[in-house]
Amino acid sequence: MKRILQLLAMVAWFFSCAVHAQYKPPVSTVLAETSYFVNQDGSYHQELESQTRIETAQGVNAFAEERLSYISTLEDLEIVEAYTLQPDGSKIPVAPESIRTLESADASEAPTFSDAKVKVIVFPKVDVGSQLYYKARYFQHTPLFPGHFFTSTYFSPHKRYGNVTIHISHDPAIAIQVDTKEMRGGKVAALPSDQAGWIRYRYDYSQTEAYPAESSQLSVADFAPYFAATSMANYEELARAYQSRAKASTRVTPAIAKLAAKITSGTNEPLEKVRRLYSWVSQNIRYIAIYAGAGGFVPHDAQSILDHRYGDCKDHVVLLESLLQSIGIESSPALINYGNSHRLPNLALVTPFNHVITYVPSFNLFLDSTTQFAPMGTLPDKEMDKPVLLTSNGKILRTPSFDTQKDFSQTFVQMTLMPDGKMLGKSHTQMHGFLEQHSRASQFGYQNQEPERVVTRLLSRFQETGTGKIQSGNPKDLGAPWSVDAEFELDPLVNVPGPSAMGMPTGLAPGILKAMSGYKPARIRRFPHSCISVRHEETLDVLIPKEIHIERVPKGIDFVRGGVQYKSRYTLQGNTLNVRREYIANRPTSICGEEDDQLWRELVPVLQRDLRSQIFFN
Repeated sequence: MKRILQLLAMVAWFFSCAVHAQYKPPVSTVLAETSYFVNQDGSYHQELESQTRIETAQGVNAFAEERLSYISTLEDLEIVEAYTLQPDGSKIPVAPESIRTLESADASEAPTFSDAKVKVIVFPKVDVGSQLYYKARYFQHTPLFPGHFFTSTYFSPHKRYGNVTIHISHDPAIAIQVDTKEMRGGKVAALPSDQAGWIRYRYDYSQTEAYPAESSQLSVADFAPYFAATSMANYEELARAYQSRAKASTRVTPAIAKLAAKITSGTNEPLEKVRRLYSWVSQNIRYIAIYAGAGGFVPHDAQSILDHRYGDCKDHVVLLESLLQSIGIESSPALINYGNSHRLPNLALVTPFNHVITYVPSFNLFLDSTTQFAPMGTLPDKEMDKPVLLTSNGKILRTPSFDTQKDFSQTFVQMTLMPDGKMLGKSHTQMHGFLEQHSRASQFGYQNQEPERVVTRLLSRFQETGTGKIQSGNPKDLGAPWSVDAEFELDPLVNVPGPSAMGMPTGLAPGILKAMSGYKPARIRRFPHSCISVRHEETLDVLIPKEIHIERVPKGIDFVRGGVQYKSRYTLQGNTLNVRREYIANRPTSICGEEDDQLWRELVPVLQRDLRSQIFFN
């Protein structure tokens, strides 16, 4: 028995190594040396030297150009030198015309107005094994927050690092805190070239292993080695720095007061007033990212946002705050990460915050008016169970967690098998919590499209064909109850008459459980990943013609592991088969690891078998 266990362990080790051996990072860092020189007012200049090696053919396509971003009204950027180093040691300089300055392309889906620029270095004769070298200088003459400096670097587990060195030298009149993880170094003696009395640090890092990215993986900022430095003493000071530049923009003008009174007329309920103002901003202020000067952190004034009817997340928050303020309801901007970061750094950094939402303390209510399809009281799933910094008072709160009592779907389907094997059906679906936002957005996306193409695409999800139509309310009417109804006719699914069998079709219902059955968890999990708590219920009634004799119906399933449950029931009443399925995931946190993957490895085969089960008849 011991020998068998040893052999099994060796096999498991071999396959884990084989999977890892298949991964090769497209590029590796050979050398990266960065020096910061920080002045008393927070301005600084940075000297950057970088050398990377192209490891794969994919790396040639993705990394043969280097893109360095900067904000042209706050910073200057100079490329000092750049060349391609070939495996034989020869250097091929980058021609001056191959260093281009372009407008920055924002990655969001929103239109963007920005004075961010990108210098693109186009390296010549790049192949696998080539090393790309450049030396650059940044000069930030105007700090984003007056009197403050901050920077951070995270080391991705998906690439290798050779020699990484970070120097920071600063005027003693500006207090800078430094925090690192898995780096070597600390405070060192000043160099002869440093200004008299300046304080200097040096840190080094290297990483020989690289691993592939994993599904739903958290942001590397949540777990990877890092370097961080800031002049912010704590998060309260960061909040004050933001608020000092944003609060003036919320000034209530006569036009804003008049609009707020008009929107809230006819009700004395404060919460209803909040709902109306939030819905108005959500539906009437177009989201456009605007990053001019310090615009990444400083909003426009509320009146100009109202006049132009567009703005970014900060502008949405400012206008909503001004409208609420005009009717005597206080609110605060709340800095948050819209993405896969779930923790705040030890030091007060701007790094994790890439979005701003509204917090109304009198109702303990978070609002994101940039999300057109989220009714009041709901947030997008990327904003749930996240730490937020209230800029009005410096407090750190947390957005609501996922809750199976609030975040759930209910689908009811009635189908009739026709004598020719076709299936007529209709479905009714209600989505709640963050699921409602997704449903509203989907239905909005279907508007003004050719209905037949939409139906065909939806049916093809599960290899079905047929015709149908979908009906829903107005996705942008956030105050109205939400549901989606559909009618459909599926092409023949079964050979009748005669002995045959039939699985449960989906039609135009959401098919959430069937989609889940296609999920394959990672076989090896090295990094934490995000997860949710949610509930899905499906009820199907399938009417079989009386002339068809039902011989056997599927057996039900009961699966309970940890906080995850799945159960199904099949009940035959006359010639009607009632199918009831329910999935519940109650997780104590939104951050999961290998244990959750193991649970999924057990659940998915059970789910697949149940969803493949069939009715047998003749």
